[in-house]
Amino acid sequence: MTIAGVIKKRDSFLDIAKGLAIILVVIGHVIQGSSEHFDDLMGFKMIYSFHMPLFIFLSGAVAAISFDAKVATRGLRPAVLMAWGKIQKAFFRLLIPFIAWCVLNQLIFHHANSVWSALGLAFRRPDTALWFLLAIFYCVALTGLFQILFALILWALEYFRMRRDRVCRLFSGPIFQVTLMILIWWSIKDHTPYGAGLALLKPYFIYYALGLGFYKFTQGQFPIGYSILGGVVFFMLVPFWARTAQFQYVGPIVLPDTGLYFYAGILAISGIWIFLGCTRMITLSKVGFLKNFLILCGQLSLGIYAIHYFFLAYSPKILVPLCVSLLISYLLNKIPVIRTLFLGER
Repeated sequence: MTIAGVIKKRDSFLDIAKGLAIILVVIGHVIQGSSEHFDDLMGFKMIYSFHMPLFIFLSGAVAAISFDAKVATRGLRPAVLMAWGKIQKAFFRLLIPFIAWCVLNQLIFHHANSVWSALGLAFRRPDTALWFLLAIFYCVALTGLFQILFALILWALEYFRMRRDRVCRLFSGPIFQVTLMILIWWSIKDHTPYGAGLALLKPYFIYYALGLGFYKFTQGQFPIGYSILGGVVFFMLVPFWARTAQFQYVGPIVLPDTGLYFYAGILAISGIWIFLGCTRMITLSKVGFLKNFLILCGQLSLGIYAIHYFFLAYSPKILVPLCVSLLISYLLNKIPVIRTLFLGER
């Protein structure tokens, strides 16, 4: 398999975005491992204030490619079948690698008494494993449940002879559905169960839905001015971000409770907009080598994320963890069984 074989015909904007995002993750982890006082470093603040919301956002954007809002108008059975199909695909794409990497880490490092106890710990405390895979899996499942809910609402309206063409047109719009998902989830998210890592939905489903709506609405085409505005907001707010502080805010100005509640989210979204602007400029550029490298990183981002930890101590920093994990991921991608288990590629 050649590099061209790995770089399939997909949306280059999204793959470049994922490539840049995984590079930010590697840089952030190198900074974190290079200083005892990493929390005080501006580079760490800038990356960590938005990089994981960004990954979830991009996962939602990728999901937008196959998101079919009109399924809700076709009846309850098509909505259930589509949701089940998406969950099955996410099981192989996300949950199997989550389990496989957890087992491998246990066999190497023996963090727990046994493989079973390591798996139990991973679901109780996903931060001990590749938690973002579990978070995205739950986001996919919740999105499917929302589409079933929308189909159920339309079925009920039809059953009571209240269904109208205008209501169908409204529910068949992806932006309407995404907006409704966000509003409903915002109203119930504080009641999220904590078992099996489901609490990950509470902070991250909003970003997944925003990514879904963003890409469905823009297809990656948007004015750079939005990113400039996001940059102004981001650089005004990021100096006051602290990973361990309540509401992640340590500014000298006392904010009202509402401001504290929304501070981290506004900062993350503004950082995402800067990132999207940079991605768009690279996508439109003529630098072919850079674009192909970032696309490859994006398509192998799961492997890079899982493997780069083993090489963080090697120099030159950033370059070795990134390139070595990229190379190993590329080689693993050539082995069918390994590709399925660890990279989620079928």
